[in-house]
Amino acid sequence: MEVRLAREQDYLQLAELKWLHGEEDDMDYGEKNLAGADKKIFTEEFVRFLQEHKEYLIFVAADGNTVASAMFVYMIPKVPKPNGKAKCIAYLTNVYTRKEYRNQGIGTEVLTYIKGYLAEQKCELLFVWPSEKSMNWYERNGFSPENEIFECGLGEE
Repeated sequence: MEVRLAREQDYLQLAELKWLHGEEDDMDYGEKNLAGADKKIFTEEFVRFLQEHKEYLIFVAADGNTVASAMFVYMIPKVPKPNGKAKCIAYLTNVYTRKEYRNQGIGTEVLTYIKGYLAEQKCELLFVWPSEKSMNWYERNGFSPENEIFECGLGEE
């Protein structure tokens, strides 16, 4: 298993992972991610999004040519401080591992790689909004619910 940054040739598989993730959330949480969605149109839109939005770092675990797991990180630059220590904070999102690769430590391996990468970038904090189902996994991997984030909804999703 190779953990690395995604390449453009991975984009179709990343779109497939996002579709599968939507299917699971629809089943597990009663969401409606795929209601009225066309997979071909979604895939084209998703790939175009990745091509246009290079600010997302996409980390993958690849088993040969198969993307087994993917995690998206959005790095948010911090306004410089006199001590110059922290350069950014990061938001972890769209974490997904194919069913046949789960419970083998692959997600933990990718997350460990991400944390090392972000530390090298002088990133101060990595945060995530976990689902109820994933909270224990995040806690086992060093996350804690210490800080409360206030949020202000600005529209429908």
